[in-house]
Amino acid sequence: MDLVKNLIRVGRVSAVFPERCTARVIFEDRANLVSYELPTLGRGSLHNKDYWLPDVDELVWCLFLPSGNQQGVIIGTTFNKKDLPPAPPVQDKDKRHFRFGDGTSIEYDRKSHTLTIDIPEGKVVINGRLIVNEPGG
Repeated sequence: MDLVKNLIRVGRVSAVFPERCTARVIFEDRANLVSYELPTLGRGSLHNKDYWLPDVDELVWCLFLPSGNQQGVIIGTTFNKKDLPPAPPVQDKDKRHFRFGDGTSIEYDRKSHTLTIDIPEGKVVINGRLIVNEPGG
């Protein structure tokens, strides 16, 4: 059981380094031990690049190699009592939803085949040709 406790740890982000896509994490259960810079787990890094960083003070799950806390990766975040999931109607198994800190949201509902982009303050920039195909035409 000790091996698992050392492999998987939960902590709060203390600093982020956008240029390297890394962060440092504080582990309160380890006398506030601060990790080395840890990369974030992505869904693409070669041709398709997925860039994501957690916010400072965000609760993250980390996975470490058995050799110690020098080599690890931030594998993601989870909702908790402090950071709740978005309220309904977002809570739907057919929806994929992203909400940003400024209130902007992007949502796709696969059941209704609807993509919704809500930008309360700001603009949409599309580079390239925009082709709109009407259904059935």
